[in-house]
Amino acid sequence: MKSGAKTITFITVLLLVLAGGFFCFISWLTQSSQPTFGVTFSTVYAQNLGLDAKETYLALLNDLKIRHFRLPVYWSEIEPKRGAFNWETMDFIVSEAEKNQAKLILAIGRKVPRWPECFIPDWAEGLTNSDAEEALLKMETAVVERYKNSSAVESWQVENEPFFPFGVCPAPSSSLFEKELVLVRSLDQRPIMLTVSGELDPWLDAARQADVLGISMYRVSWNPVFGLFPYPVPALAYRFRSLVVAPFIDKLVVSELQAEPWFTKSIDDLTGQERAAAFTASDLKNNVNYVGLTGAKEVYLWGAEWWYVEKKMGRSELWKAAEELFKN
Repeated sequence: MKSGAKTITFITVLLLVLAGGFFCFISWLTQSSQPTFGVTFSTVYAQNLGLDAKETYLALLNDLKIRHFRLPVYWSEIEPKRGAFNWETMDFIVSEAEKNQAKLILAIGRKVPRWPECFIPDWAEGLTNSDAEEALLKMETAVVERYKNSSAVESWQVENEPFFPFGVCPAPSSSLFEKELVLVRSLDQRPIMLTVSGELDPWLDAARQADVLGISMYRVSWNPVFGLFPYPVPALAYRFRSLVVAPFIDKLVVSELQAEPWFTKSIDDLTGQERAAAFTASDLKNNVNYVGLTGAKEVYLWGAEWWYVEKKMGRSELWKAAEELFKN
């Protein structure tokens, strides 16, 4: 074969390979995943909605058959007096998860999910910085030591979006955060998850320190300028960002997928019609379809407590939509 013909053949093969690779890449970008779904469950939020936390948890576990939970461990709830721990609710939750082969991510620290984000006991508020740090680390030690032998506990989350400026919290401390990470790693070998705002935080800094990276994903938000507005973030943006952090972590999960309203006024001031319209079963399905396009493999829905209180008030649309989701 003459050199000119060889060159043409080589270029042809190269173009075919590149074209095949391009179409495979496009196919990957547009392919919808079928994630494993769980929920973030807050005992405090359930109580704030007027629910019994244990009853709500059992409904999620037994009625919806949810088997993956992210659970905030509230410092203000488990250590209401210094050195005097109340494990009753957390013991119940962990025990029921063990009986049902459910898996738990336990979120520990002073900043954990749900408003006001930081849950510091009253007795710790007036401590000096050094004493407050010591108290926090002692609490985290107690939690890890108590539950590290549980078959239900899959991983630990240390703090929640620790450097994202949201909530009523003390100024973040990178030195304290490092101490927390070192402590938890020294106490147990389970993976550590760190979380970031999926839309507004850099992911890479957290990914470098984490085994698992959790990102929040909100489709509707609010600010004083625009009011309620949809986030103009295409699903492909999450796919591309996940590629950037993939070399640093074992797994990326959506730790919060919006599945309840973004409230702009007190829940108590909402009429039944406003409550029903604020976030519908169609909104839930749309968000589930959207997260599939991001390529996420594990997703924790945010708002299961809201589904249950609405169900108890005679509006079961969200509960039925969740029932269908977890059944499938």
